[in-house]
Amino acid sequence: MIDSDVLLRHLQKLGDEENPLIGSNKYTQSQIRMAERIVQDLRDDLEKASIKPKLSRRRAFIVILEEIYYDVPEYPSELTLGNIHKRASLRFEYMNRNIKVFRTPTEVHPKDPCTYYEDNAHGKARYRVALEHLVNGFDRYFKEPNAEFTLKTKFNDIKLC
Repeated sequence: MIDSDVLLRHLQKLGDEENPLIGSNKYTQSQIRMAERIVQDLRDDLEKASIKPKLSRRRAFIVILEEIYYDVPEYPSELTLGNIHKRASLRFEYMNRNIKVFRTPTEVHPKDPCTYYEDNAHGKARYRVALEHLVNGFDRYFKEPNAEFTLKTKFNDIKLC
């Protein structure tokens, strides 16, 4: 595969020629310039797509948990944060390094947050902020569109309870 920089340099050389010839086809200078712009735009898009979104560890875990378990009433008993960490690491870059705060999936993203945070107003407020960020950036962080409804429902519930 040809590197985009090599291709751009070649197109620039062709653009300097009076009658550029590629293979057995003759192109105008405006066609060569258009090809340069297309290659540049594609290179920029690929660079942006290869950058992992940055999220806090908790938010990254919430994304993975919500995408996989949005339609089940409880997390499986064998589920560990180690499994979630592996999946989240593939998709996100963590903004913080602290991994010891949460020990179970329910501590990260409870299925019934109103009951879970009933006696913990500070924890509930922090959880609400985490969800708000994800709800507002749903298209950027989530790949599973079905998870949007349950996430928004949890967010609305936690605001009301």
